[in-house]
Amino acid sequence: MPSIKLLNKLSIAEYVALVGGIPKYCPNAIFTVASETFTAPQAVTFVNSLLETSSAVSTAKTGLASARLAEAAAMSASGAKVKAIRETVELMFSNDMTTLAAFAVAPKKPRAPLSVAALAAKEAKAKATRAARGTKSAKQKAQITGNVTGVVITPVTSGTASTGTATPSTASTGTATTGAVTVSPVTTGTAAASTAPTVTGATGTAATGTTTVGPVTTGTAATTSSPPAAGTSNGTTPSGSSAPVA
Repeated sequence: MPSIKLLNKLSIAEYVALVGGIPKYCPNAIFTVASETFTAPQAVTFVNSLLETSSAVSTAKTGLASARLAEAAAMSASGAKVKAIRETVELMFSNDMTTLAAFAVAPKKPRAPLSVAALAAKEAKAKATRAARGTKSAKQKAQITGNVTGVVITPVTSGTASTGTATPSTASTGTATTGAVTVSPVTTGTAAASTAPTVTGATGTAATGTTTVGPVTTGTAATTSSPPAAGTSNGTTPSGSSAPVA
């Protein structure tokens, strides 16, 4: 098809202005263009033919844009399904080249095996990549362990130490001195035994005292014992009695 050199064409509005303006403003004019003469009606007919051609192009462009939008919407909605159907047909007749050609399916080229040099280069590249990335197998990972020789456990206790107060002993002759006993809590295991304070008796018969100790927070109940009374005694040695912990 020979190429056509196009001049700067007029717009649709400019063509329409000529077709409507010549009969209105110059109905008796004579137009001489390129050695060709046109009366006013002939000029209007000539311009109108070119207007129709240009309008057809504009209409086609608008239709093309609309058609492309419709095509894009249809491909987005159903294109994948059509492709899947074609791939199914390709699998059904994978060994029948004639039938595949009828469906416009080009036969796939057989995969050529790698040469010895290509295989060696592939293995070397894979090994170098694993070394660069630090990739290890499951057995190699199992051989890697932490360097821990032992664990130190620090116990954490709870509760507040309880304080027991000794009950003063009353001597038969004289008055005994009173004292206080502090008992530390035992969190686990057997509770520690507490000892009653030393009681100093007056001259005469030693007093027989009873000591009461505060409760142990956790563990087995503690037992208390009264030590021998200190001081000068002219009678019988004092004896202490233990009171069980509540």
